[in-house]
Amino acid sequence: MEAYKINFIDFLLKTGALKVFESPSDDRTLKSKRISPWFVNIGDFNDGESSNALAGFYADAVISSGVEAKVLYGIPDKGVGLAAPVAMAMASKGHNVGWVFSRKDEKTHGEATNLGYEDRIKKLTVGRAPKVDDAIIQLDDVFTAGDAKYEANAFLKSLGRTNLPLLAIAVDRQEVAIDSREAIAEYQEKTGTCVVSIVNAVDVYNVLKEGNLAPKKALERLANYLRVYGTKDVRAAIGKGLEQRVIGRDRSVIPACDVKTLEQFENLVKQTADIDGIGGYKIGFGLGLRYGLSRVVETARKYTNKTLIYDHQKAATDIPDTGKDFAELTKEAGIDAVILFPQSGPETERAWIYHALDYGLKVIVGGEMTHSAYKKSEGGFISDEMLDEMYLIGARAGINNFVVPGNKLDRISHYKQIIEAEGISPIFYAPGFIAQGVKISDAAKVAGNRFHRIVGRGIYAAKDIRAAAIEHTSQL
Repeated sequence: MEAYKINFIDFLLKTGALKVFESPSDDRTLKSKRISPWFVNIGDFNDGESSNALAGFYADAVISSGVEAKVLYGIPDKGVGLAAPVAMAMASKGHNVGWVFSRKDEKTHGEATNLGYEDRIKKLTVGRAPKVDDAIIQLDDVFTAGDAKYEANAFLKSLGRTNLPLLAIAVDRQEVAIDSREAIAEYQEKTGTCVVSIVNAVDVYNVLKEGNLAPKKALERLANYLRVYGTKDVRAAIGKGLEQRVIGRDRSVIPACDVKTLEQFENLVKQTADIDGIGGYKIGFGLGLRYGLSRVVETARKYTNKTLIYDHQKAATDIPDTGKDFAELTKEAGIDAVILFPQSGPETERAWIYHALDYGLKVIVGGEMTHSAYKKSEGGFISDEMLDEMYLIGARAGINNFVVPGNKLDRISHYKQIIEAEGISPIFYAPGFIAQGVKISDAAKVAGNRFHRIVGRGIYAAKDIRAAAIEHTSQL
């Protein structure tokens, strides 16, 4: 890593402009509405000393890019205050360039009167008006969706200034956009302008980690955030993290505890807890709403320490913000893992996965359900392609536990293939055997070595619950 990048991160830390938080209560809400455990506020550089230092770092980034330019253009609004200081910093390093920014209103007096079309730019800018062929480097603070950058690009091109080789920003957060696009990559492709940053998210993470400059918990939270929201490049750099093993065994039976009363639930756990092939228990909203999730967990813990999975029928179908409350309350109740069916879209899925991981929950992602007329190709609401995306977003975030429809062997095979293509070895959880008439052995052959069978009525509605549980586990 170049020395100026390390120095910039050190500068951000010393000035307090870079913050990495240990606790969710300290997190910041970004312009994108994401709740982030790290934050950089370039707006803190608002005096002569800090602005001079910041300009020097911008100059280093521009010079290191190798792009030669005649003029620096400050994109409104934050970039306006960067243009002149960065030009001065570049001059001090042997690169003398002009600077310019846009006027809010056209100038109509003095040198701007009686101008031809080619000189009209003088009416619209302050500073050195670039000539037609001059290479122009654009400056701004950060890149989110890129709206202001596209507007600036279009403005300059409308004046015949099309030589726009570079956009320089302070920090690249390396996040995908809300609609899953990689915003900077798309901007570069659409405009032909390369984007360079002083530092990016991976630089920040690596410097903090290698220098022990942040608490371990803060680094763990930052890594989880980058895995969930990061671009392909940042996910590759950070790594997928440790594989989550929700169930200790490679194969097990998980009773779906969709019973009416707490007494029935207690009896179900008591009768089955010591059976080796029982991997854990799936608790639905019915028991949670009737008795309170904490009380349900306390009842189970009288007999077992096996994994308790909460299936909220279906969690992650709300707005992104509620994922934090869901994760906090579920963890407080003593739940070990949660099942998410993110039918509200990619941003909700990412938020609920991130907050669940942040609170120490294990995550199982589902998409396709067992009943007919669910996906669009069968008369349902959800397109087949978007079902794929639910699984893929989970896999790209490092999730390796997935719910698949146990009665649709071809779909299990399909999801296995697309998840493995992302470098993830999936562990599958499947309902739909007893009621839908599919043999566990057939599904297991398709799913692979790590496969957990979710059984509801086949166990809890049996005359002899223990005998039924033993029978199902014997088929593993």
